[in-house]
Amino acid sequence: MIQPLVYKFGGASIKDAKAIQRIAQLLKSRWVNNLVIVVSAAGKTTDRLEELISLSFENKEFSRPLLELMEYHLDLCKGLFEEDHSIYARVENHFAQLHRALENTAIKDNQGFFYDQIIGYGELISTRIIQEYLCLIGCSCLWQDARELISTDSHTKMAKVDWALTMQHCRKALIPKLETFPVVTQGFIGKDLQGNTTTLGREGSDFTAAILGVSLGASSVTIWKDVAGILNGDPDLFPDAVKFEYLDFEEAAEMTYYGASVIHPKTIKPLSKHGISLYVQSFLDPDKPGTVIGSFGQAPRIPITIIKNNLILIELRIRDLSMLGGFHFDYIYDVADDIHAEIQLTQAAAAHLNIVINTVSLTDEQIVKAFRDIFHVKVNRGLKLITVKNPTTVELDHYRRMEADLILEQRSLDLVQWLFKV
Repeated sequence: MIQPLVYKFGGASIKDAKAIQRIAQLLKSRWVNNLVIVVSAAGKTTDRLEELISLSFENKEFSRPLLELMEYHLDLCKGLFEEDHSIYARVENHFAQLHRALENTAIKDNQGFFYDQIIGYGELISTRIIQEYLCLIGCSCLWQDARELISTDSHTKMAKVDWALTMQHCRKALIPKLETFPVVTQGFIGKDLQGNTTTLGREGSDFTAAILGVSLGASSVTIWKDVAGILNGDPDLFPDAVKFEYLDFEEAAEMTYYGASVIHPKTIKPLSKHGISLYVQSFLDPDKPGTVIGSFGQAPRIPITIIKNNLILIELRIRDLSMLGGFHFDYIYDVADDIHAEIQLTQAAAAHLNIVINTVSLTDEQIVKAFRDIFHVKVNRGLKLITVKNPTTVELDHYRRMEADLILEQRSLDLVQWLFKV
């Protein structure tokens, strides 16, 4: 059986016609039949679709922003295709379907379900454009609907993958095609057993690449970014950030767990389990070595700083003192899952527990209601979490000087986390 290569490209890499042409040349220089190309929505399309979802769900007028989004995609096409090319009709047809879906009151009963049926249009449209343009420049390839490959449960906004069914679908649908042509498919989306579109969580296209890599027994997965690899800090905040030439799976998984945004958090685990190397390279400088993540054992102990903004601190104080201890962690994580919250930090004492989560689309009252069966609840918003792995005295001294704004601190042998008010 062939061993495919999986390449993933995010929205920034295809934000306009010039960017798409650059990606096409990158692919053309590496063109092989066994290539799977996973593509996200173009530019900020997913953000625009979320705005359309909100407008439609609130029964507000959405025609103008929908038209603007369609014009953005048609302008992409104008920079790539002659005016009589069939891609224009394809794009307009997708937007006609999107318009009907936004008006479909039958799917609005559940906001999460409605979200999943709409949000994937960005990937469906972008992959049509990419596939048609690659064929135009002589790189013949096939378009594949990822929903026919990735099978999930029906959990909205963050569906769980059915790995057995997904592997079966991938090998049946993709392997025969890859023996002849490369395949272009979507990140982020899947399908449940009822045939409904599901999604894997925001920024989930990295995870899609890992799912396909594992399901197909890929030789490697490459994520093409606008940075030279994985750095030990955000280069916009730390100009002297250092690039890792290599990282062990465990170190990379910890970085994503604590909030490093270069790779989707779920991406590492399946690749590690199956021993499939993950490369992170720059589409702006594709011939320059990036970072390779694999089974390397002990990684270089370089300080790694991760900053996450706009977080929520939930202070939980137990109602029934006879239930002290144990802290019902299963209950807390189940509630967090129900409200689509990702827990960034937990800190427990005898009668109370602090958890830090990402911003969710719930009011303070809704968050309180979710936890109040067992706890008294207090919610604090707009906070900054700074995580330093492998800290030195330089980092420790620097953040100690911000003590006046410090809300909580948590330490272990090789990790320090500070939560600050902003």
